[in-house]
Amino acid sequence: MNSKALLYKSNKKNKKYSLIYQNKKVDFGAKGYRDYLLMHDGNSKYFEPSEIEREKVKFRYLKRHQNDNLDNPLSPGALSYFLLWNKPTLKESLNDYIDLFDIEILDNSDEVFKKIK
Repeated sequence: MNSKALLYKSNKKNKKYSLIYQNKKVDFGAKGYRDYLLMHDGNSKYFEPSEIEREKVKFRYLKRHQNDNLDNPLSPGALSYFLLWNKPTLKESLNDYIDLFDIEILDNSDEVFKKIK
């Protein structure tokens, strides 16, 4: 691995996650909206039992965001696209992201981000 980043729950009230990379913080994922991960989570209010419907929603999201800055793996759009709308679980999406961008992400998403040291 060339690079490492840390993933936390965001401390911003309107964002889901914070990624810390080289002492820079990127917040992404709008709180209060569903994503592909939440649609697979049976404990989420956004759970979608129909696989067909989940795939339709994912397709529409990916199409709508295909012109986001996806070539920059640290842009909020790319992080949402590849982590929140890629695979059914965060772990699967993180593994795919590592393979795509050669940036290892350490998952601390059970913790809320405090500050960069």
